[in-house]
Amino acid sequence: MGNISASKLGGLGLIIGPGLATILYLLLFLVLGDGASGGVRDFSVTSDPSALERFLWIFPGISLIFFLYGVIVLHSDIKENGNNEALFRLGTMGLFIGIVGIIISSGLGFGTNFEGLTGLSEGYGATLNLVGGSIGTYTGLIFSIGSLLIAWAVSSSRQGGQRIFGCVIALIAAINVVVGILNLVDTSTWEIGGIVTPITYVLYSIWTITLGLGLFNKD
Repeated sequence: MGNISASKLGGLGLIIGPGLATILYLLLFLVLGDGASGGVRDFSVTSDPSALERFLWIFPGISLIFFLYGVIVLHSDIKENGNNEALFRLGTMGLFIGIVGIIISSGLGFGTNFEGLTGLSEGYGATLNLVGGSIGTYTGLIFSIGSLLIAWAVSSSRQGGQRIFGCVIALIAAINVVVGILNLVDTSTWEIGGIVTPITYVLYSIWTITLGLGLFNKD
C-alpha cells in the first residue's frame, strides 16, 4: 500500500468531508425527509424514517470526522504563516464540539430504527428525535461560531481571491450563528433556517474544496 502525506489526506478531508455532508443534508432534509413533506416541526414524520434515510444517516458523522482531520492539517499550514493561529485553534474547538453533537444527535436518531423491541412507551421515537434535534441545534450553533473564527483566521493569512472568499464565508458563518440562536429560542424560525442553511452549507463546501485543493497540491 502506497504512502499518502498528511497534506494530501488533509486536502481530501477538506474536499470530500463537507461536500458529502452537504449532499447528505440536502437528501435527508429536503428530498427524503421533513423538508419534502413540508413539516419541519412535525416529529411524527421524523420519527418514522424510510430504510434509505436510515442508511444515509450512517455517513454524516463519518464525513465530518474526515473534515475535522483536514482542518487539523490546515491548522499546521496556518501556524507556519503565523497569522491568527490562536483564533484558528479556538475555531477548531468549536468545530469539534459541533461534530460531536451531530454524531450524538445521529446516534439518538438510530434509536428509532430498532424494530421488534418491547417495553417502550408510545411515541418514544419522536422523543428521541426531539432530544437529538435539541443537541444538534445547540452544537450546530457552536459549529457555526467555530466556522466563523476559522474563516476569519484563514482570510487573514491569504491574499487576493482567497482572502475575499474567506471574508464572505465568515459573513455566512455569522448569519448561521444568528439563525442558530433564533432556532434555539423560537421554533417558528425553523422554516427560515430550512431555507438559509442549505445555501450556506453549499457555499461553505465550495470554500473548503478550494482550501483542500491547495493542501492537496502543496506537496
